Amino acid sequence: MFFARPRSPARLEVWPTFVDALSTVLMAIVFVLMTFLVAQVFLVETINTKDTEVARLQAQLRLFEQSLAKSKEEHKLASSKVTSLEELIKNLNIQLAKLTQDLSLEKHQHEDQRTTNERIKTDLEKLEERLRQLQALLSQAQAESFAKDEEVKKLTLGVQALEKEQEKHKDSIRVGQFRSQFFAQLKSILGDRSDVRVVDDRFVFQSEVLFGVGSAELGEEGQKQLNELIKALKEIGSKIPPEINWILRVDGHTDKRPIKSSQFPSNWELSSARAIAVVQYMIKKGIDGKHLVAAGFGEFQPLSIEEDAIDKNRRIEFKLDQR
Repeated sequence: MFFARPRSPARLEVWPTFVDALSTVLMAIVFVLMTFLVAQVFLVETINTKDTEVARLQAQLRLFEQSLAKSKEEHKLASSKVTSLEELIKNLNIQLAKLTQDLSLEKHQHEDQRTTNERIKTDLEKLEERLRQLQALLSQAQAESFAKDEEVKKLTLGVQALEKEQEKHKDSIRVGQFRSQFFAQLKSILGDRSDVRVVDDRFVFQSEVLFGVGSAELGEEGQKQLNELIKALKEIGSKIPPEINWILRVDGHTDKRPIKSSQFPSNWELSSARAIAVVQYMIKKGIDGKHLVAAGFGEFQPLSIEEDAIDKNRRIEFKLDQR
């Protein structure tokens, strides 16, 4: 303590000032540091933002580069197409020039051809007119020929019809001759009977000779009479040439008195049934059915309209005829 120097009042006054100054400096330093720190934080944030923006711009740049590459490729293709089109246009121009030259030549040829065509057209019109005249003459000749053909056909048909008619007439005459022989032979066989007679070109049997009253069944006497007729028909039929198509018509007739039974409702049925019965019997006895015809006339073809002669209308008629 002895060696200690006594404090000076001046040193005691400087220290607080130094401390204050130091504090101020420290505060300034702290402020600068804080300012730097804040600036550093802001700078880091700004850098991060810029990095993001740079990344985005780099991505856009890559897209632009890809688009540019694609555009360059398309431009290359387009350039190739343009080159091809230019070559095609060049070839087309050459062809067009050739076609124009050919067209010009064709035009000159067409003028010559048109003159030739006009001359040909005139000649063709003359030929067509001549052809129409010839066609008219041909049509007229054809019409005349057709008329002649029709006339010849008509004459031919007429001649054929006359020949057929003549042949038929000849056959009819020949059948008539055989009919006369047939009737003469029947008359000689049957003798003079009042119930069997010749009427014009028919041989007439009274119904009572063959059938009972109101019946269509042949009796024994009727069969006997028919046997004589069949015998004569076979003999005459064997003499008739095969080219003559002859028939024996068997016609049934009744009188006007009506009949009404379960078997025969009217005279139509009775007359037809009697004619059919005779034909069937003749076929049974050997007459070819192609030479027989059965017909029923009922009461509508009487021989007599007199009341006292009414019985004569009940009859069976035989007629040898040509078909």
